[in-house]
Amino acid sequence: MTSVDLQLATPPEPVERRGEDLVQAVLAAGVLVASGALARRGTSAAEGRVFAAANRLPNWLEAALWLPMQLGSLWGPFVTGALIWRRDRSWRSALGTVVVGVTAWRLASVVKRSVRRGRPDDELSGVVLRWGTPRDGFGFVSGHATVAFATAGVAAPALPGGPGVLLRVLAPVVGFARMHVGAHLPLDVVGGAALGHLLAMIWNLAVGVEVPGVEGPPDGIGIDAPDPGLRR
Repeated sequence: MTSVDLQLATPPEPVERRGEDLVQAVLAAGVLVASGALARRGTSAAEGRVFAAANRLPNWLEAALWLPMQLGSLWGPFVTGALIWRRDRSWRSALGTVVVGVTAWRLASVVKRSVRRGRPDDELSGVVLRWGTPRDGFGFVSGHATVAFATAGVAAPALPGGPGVLLRVLAPVVGFARMHVGAHLPLDVVGGAALGHLLAMIWNLAVGVEVPGVEGPPDGIGIDAPDPGLRR
């Protein structure tokens, strides 16, 4: 018997296209269409009450929510994609996070011009406008919510465990933050979340999602193997 060092290459992660992503894409499309139709009708009393409950919370929340809210900024997908690439060298998730995030930002602007719903200060009285809150443009959909949910939908499967859970939690926090600062009404956030999630599911269905595979032994481990020249 001789000791032979077998260099075992780690196989690439298997890729799958999940049926659940198709179901979620259909549901997200339905929510987007329904919320857009409701937004065209104006702001209901119930929506106004939900907005006021978030908007009139203590001012100190603005500082606490500022950093999480950046997930929905245009920089959010770039930072998240870079972190994925540094950790896993996964082009599907890293590139997808950036591509889908930027696409989400652009499509949100298209939807805004199509629905043409005003911002909270245009629709309601007594709105608390905090620092940096936009006063012009249209409200439906929330661009920040769109980008945050698009980013989480692509990146979370590539970050199992705590990081993935954190992204999924931060996405709705971004939507809440946009109401707190007075930038968007609840339907704006719902529509943005639906649009972002729809785009993420389309990407996942198109290129597949990497799933954890079974890893072999680390490279360079010595394994006893029989000498081919010996007979038993």
